[in-house]
Amino acid sequence: MKYVDPPFDMGESLSGTDADGNIINAQWEGAVFEFPDVDRTPALRGGKSRRSGSVVRCVCVRNTSGGNLVIAKKVIIFDITPIETSTSQQLFGLASGQGGAVNQLGGVGDNDFTGLASVGVATNDLFWLIIGGPCLCSIKSSETPIVGELLTASGTAGALITATFGSDEIGMNSAASSIARATVAETVGANNPATQVHVISGGNCGL
Repeated sequence: MKYVDPPFDMGESLSGTDADGNIINAQWEGAVFEFPDVDRTPALRGGKSRRSGSVVRCVCVRNTSGGNLVIAKKVIIFDITPIETSTSQQLFGLASGQGGAVNQLGGVGDNDFTGLASVGVATNDLFWLIIGGPCLCSIKSSETPIVGELLTASGTAGALITATFGSDEIGMNSAASSIARATVAETVGANNPATQVHVISGGNCGL
């Protein structure tokens, strides 16, 4: 979103409720921003070095999973169940949890999120979902993607698999639901390793 400062940086989350538990900050649901791909580990703003020459494109989403949600380097899916009552803005402004089935529509959770990383983002809070650009994402431990291969959600929670091609219908579904392309050849040596990918899901969502 040009000419408007994002409400919070990558690596952070934004409170989604007030002291009485009422939903707040709904105006940011579905807002898209681009961030420089930098190392956010240094505390000083000027000390952050670029990881690449690219930008990371993100959409602000609310955690509607009903509990804390671990997001870093995980496939996170959009919550489109309340589509009949939501606005078009909210259609891609809500996230219901980690991906858990093939060809689900979503993106990659903020790689830099460190706030209680093992616990995740609190219910109803807002966070950044990566929909374009370079990042790390978990892959299913049995997968060995090659460079340029399309990757999509899998039955393993939060992990990518290589897109499945067969009939025209299967191929079209895999291509339309692809979340990323592999940018390195992966040799799996551990459960759900994180591999370098380039996320492309924003284009599939029209974001």
